[in-house]
Amino acid sequence: MKNLFTLLAAMAFYLCGSAQTIIKPYEIELKDSIFYQVQTAVFIIDKQDVEDYFKGLDTILPQRKYSKDVFRNIQFLHLNPEEVQRHYKMVSKFWAANKNNPMNYSTDRITLFWNDNETVLMPYLDEILPDLLEGGKIQVVDRSTNKRVQKYEMNFEEVGVKSYKIFKFIKGRIMWRESEVFVEQMSTVGN
Repeated sequence: MKNLFTLLAAMAFYLCGSAQTIIKPYEIELKDSIFYQVQTAVFIIDKQDVEDYFKGLDTILPQRKYSKDVFRNIQFLHLNPEEVQRHYKMVSKFWAANKNNPMNYSTDRITLFWNDNETVLMPYLDEILPDLLEGGKIQVVDRSTNKRVQKYEMNFEEVGVKSYKIFKFIKGRIMWRESEVFVEQMSTVGN
């Protein structure tokens, strides 16, 4: 019986260690980009990906009656459908008026969810960031070297009963983790 548990533990350890995926960002020239700075990296996001996301939301949100369940970002958790609709209208107006302007975001600065300036876009960027990173559709610059990374890795972490993505530099330093946006802000929601 002890040998069975040892074997199962070894298999679980092997599977967890091998669950990482190496991602190589596409070698595409980004003509119109959004710069999103986090603690260890700068993400360069193609504005066309954001435009496509908003086109999808234009359809999905009315179909789902502006349900907060369309979003995984914890900031939407406390909203009722009218507030989701109001916030989305705010961000849509901002995007329509400013999508051709330079955009720079940083998690180093405090942002408020209901601001009517450029920070109104941040929860939506956070929402699509994991999919864009996983798909290699974002250029990543390491802030410690100011060089674009040629590849990075994606791992998973379990929080409660859910699995969340963690994106790391090849040497192991964390770039971005989903749980920080989708779970760990729980204590601040509704305050």
